[in-house]
Amino acid sequence: MAQSLYEIKRRIQLLGDQIRKSKDKLTEAIDNVGNPDHPQTENEIKIHVESIENKIIAEEPSPKKERISIASLDSSSRYLRDPSINIVIVGLGIYSNKLGIKVGPFDISTNFMSVGTFEDILKSMNPIPGVRVKNYVDKYFREDYKIDDIADELRLENENIGLKEFRDLHELVIVDGPLYPTPLELSEFELQSEGRKRHQEAYIELAKKRISLLTDNVIGVVKRLETSQKLYRENKIKEMLKINFPINDAEVLNQIRMKMCKEGKCNKNLLVGPFKIEFSSQYFSAPSRYAYYLIITNPLGMASFFRIESLSLDKLNDFLPYVIERVSERLIPTYIEIADNLSKRASASLFVLAFQVLSTMLSINHDDKLSYYNIQNELTGAMSSLQHLRTL
Repeated sequence: MAQSLYEIKRRIQLLGDQIRKSKDKLTEAIDNVGNPDHPQTENEIKIHVESIENKIIAEEPSPKKERISIASLDSSSRYLRDPSINIVIVGLGIYSNKLGIKVGPFDISTNFMSVGTFEDILKSMNPIPGVRVKNYVDKYFREDYKIDDIADELRLENENIGLKEFRDLHELVIVDGPLYPTPLELSEFELQSEGRKRHQEAYIELAKKRISLLTDNVIGVVKRLETSQKLYRENKIKEMLKINFPINDAEVLNQIRMKMCKEGKCNKNLLVGPFKIEFSSQYFSAPSRYAYYLIITNPLGMASFFRIESLSLDKLNDFLPYVIERVSERLIPTYIEIADNLSKRASASLFVLAFQVLSTMLSINHDDKLSYYNIQNELTGAMSSLQHLRTL
């Protein structure tokens, strides 16, 4: 159900009223160290990668002539922090060549805000639609809950909502990121703090929900390969590059690119793979993924690297031409870039709204104040392009 800007603002004001009543009780500081742009880490120890073809470099697929319905989705988070309160704000962005632009929480009903602070304060708050004070398994975001963990949960929850709503309406759905998360807390890693244990409980259930929503028409595109170390373990890669120590996937792909450049194959897209990727978890059964790694190089020699995943190798081969047929100036597949931009503008709009309402009663930290002024300038220039995107 669509939610108006007025309704969103009213809910933030309700939250502000409840914070105002409790503010004199908040006399201690909590941990608010975090980064809304933190990368999603992957547990490389519990991941196995193997090549399923004799050769490593695959042929670039021919463009498809037939048109299909395609949707892409992404989420974005922002932080609003006071010494005693952590607030996470999340926007959801979906682009569809069939239905146009949809943005959560404005066009799609989502939980767009989570609040973390002392449990007594959270218990005293009345429920507000769209605002979480408890995680997905009904545990409070207490003072020992890391703000990055809160953000990871709320983003995954938002993406699951978008995937559920758009998956069956399109022939292809492209998710910005992996098909499902594989961090340490989803394998067999023993967490020490109570806050992280509560996060683990919630994230396990959210990951299981994500897996239940995956079908063969869902493709994941992973951009941040600097934090991934899968390829250097694969035997054919080791043999090709003579690797004998751990390096990240982006560096592996760059070495492959340089090797191919020597053979006169620089100024074209390169596909590396396919690979079968398996993740081991004691908490749930994780399906195998099939993946190609994509190297995009422009005429100036600048390059970008991506992992493109699917539950089905046949469907991955079928859909790959649609995923990579359009590339932006920033060397990002266009469908992913549009969803990324939409989600960032949604979270930025919510952040500005929340700041304007809550800054009179919270001691907003310096970094978040700077973010407010920077975002205001960005939004001013983005509104015209957003209107343009809605006409595509």
